Amino acid sequence: MSITSGITNSHFIGLKNLHVAKLVSDDATGATYDEFISMPEITQINIEPANQTATLYADDQSVDSANTVSQYKITVNMAGLPLEYKAFLLGHDFKNGVMSASKDDVAPFVAIAFESMKSNGKVRYSKFLKVKFSEPKENPQTKGESIKYNTPSIEGTAIYRSFDGLAYKCADEEGTDFQTTTADNWYKTVDEVKKPASAS
Repeated sequence: MSITSGITNSHFIGLKNLHVAKLVSDDATGATYDEFISMPEITQINIEPANQTATLYADDQSVDSANTVSQYKITVNMAGLPLEYKAFLLGHDFKNGVMSASKDDVAPFVAIAFESMKSNGKVRYSKFLKVKFSEPKENPQTKGESIKYNTPSIEGTAIYRSFDGLAYKCADEEGTDFQTTTADNWYKTVDEVKKPASAS
């Protein structure tokens, strides 16, 4: 890949269109997903890489440095988190309007996708391919003299996909050679990949 100097992008001013899809399989044969579902009213998303750095010293000075990212901590803040979505993300049962959390429940791996709006109307699209969410903290409060919204958040850990080692993908409408079909298909499928069949 070669790039030119002087590339500029507009600034980020918004966030919307959170989508989630369950990871069905991820092994040596490929990675497959269910269809994306939309989870509206996202207010903020925080992505924090877990950086691991090592420095090699010799002759009383540093001579090399290595860095790796082991995983990504993802915190999603929403205006509201319906029980249907909470059950979906955490592997709980939901029936007749009631969510039941069992000790045997296992949160599934999911893919998440969203888009960040820019001040010039362009968009950056993001997609994490293997995320597992954990039970969120909750802090309901009584109503006082002034109104205060209690907005929920849920934390997850994004790791690398087993099949091909990918963690996430991004696309930007201001990027070089950006294809409009990328935006058109961003939420239609996740990023399914399968090992090519061997020639007979």
